[in-house]
Amino acid sequence: MYAARKEWPLESLDVSLRLIGIDDRRIERTLSIVGLDEKQKARLVEVAERTPVTLTLKSGLPIDTHLA
Repeated sequence: MYAARKEWPLESLDVSLRLIGIDDRRIERTLSIVGLDEKQKARLVEVAERTPVTLTLKSGLPIDTHLA
């Protein structure tokens, strides 16, 4: 959505996640971005760090899922 709003020529964006650790867990996220220059890619990384999902996971709050 951000890249579209900025009218950037984003061709593809793939995200891979890996859960690391047992007691001291962390998530390793890798973004593969095609079609943007390095400055635009860096900006998307900044935006990804501030999404509601990322902020919730980083805060350590439990996530409960229910059907409507």
